[in-house]
Amino acid sequence: MRILVSNDDGYYGFGLKPLITAMKKLGEVFVIVPDTQMSASSHSITINKPLRLIPKGKDIYTLTGTPADCVRFGIIGILKHQIDMVVSGINDGPNLGDDCIYSGTVAAAREGAMLGLPSFAVSLVPDGKNNFKIAAGFAEKIIKKALKYKIPKDTFLNINVPDSKDIKGIKLTKMGKRIYNEEVEKKTNSKGHNYYWLTGKCVTGYSVEGTDIFAIDRNYVSVTPLKVNQTDLSCLANLKKLKF
Repeated sequence: MRILVSNDDGYYGFGLKPLITAMKKLGEVFVIVPDTQMSASSHSITINKPLRLIPKGKDIYTLTGTPADCVRFGIIGILKHQIDMVVSGINDGPNLGDDCIYSGTVAAAREGAMLGLPSFAVSLVPDGKNNFKIAAGFAEKIIKKALKYKIPKDTFLNINVPDSKDIKGIKLTKMGKRIYNEEVEKKTNSKGHNYYWLTGKCVTGYSVEGTDIFAIDRNYVSVTPLKVNQTDLSCLANLKKLKF
């Protein structure tokens, strides 16, 4: 099996090497990651400039693009469709609930699914302990089992691991709801021009039973299947009754 590993934390992300080590137990690993930190880049792709591929080691490269670029350009152009699976991470931070909309880590896995490959996003929910090796071990275990199930091509798995040595187990979950304390800080530079920083932090979430947030709060690994097709089928059916 040929595995493409990517992330949004770049070559120096703390979770990259542990994930590479774990994935080598499952197959041959190729790495293409952004050349800079790309957190919260979502599913953006580069269309207005050429991209550069920079070798970092045997089968390890950085790309001057986004996480989604790394997967799309990697599979289609660089590795010529010789890839069987995509794994993104290990992200240094949670990707729970609404985080999945903003996350470059999740977007890289989504891009793999869009290209028809089994794909996985892996994140460590930090608590100052940096248990990336533990997270990598859970990723290996979950991915190995999931491959036997044969996940539908339009679906990928979002895995979040507590930063703990005393994890209680694994829970299959749905997306929860994150609550962001959104604040915009306005400043003025030396020339009198205003500029702005988004300074709000994610402070909490609704810990509803069955969600990824609920599982993480109780020291379980959460595994959430996400779909590429975002159509609200029930709403679509109701809209059809209106006869536009």
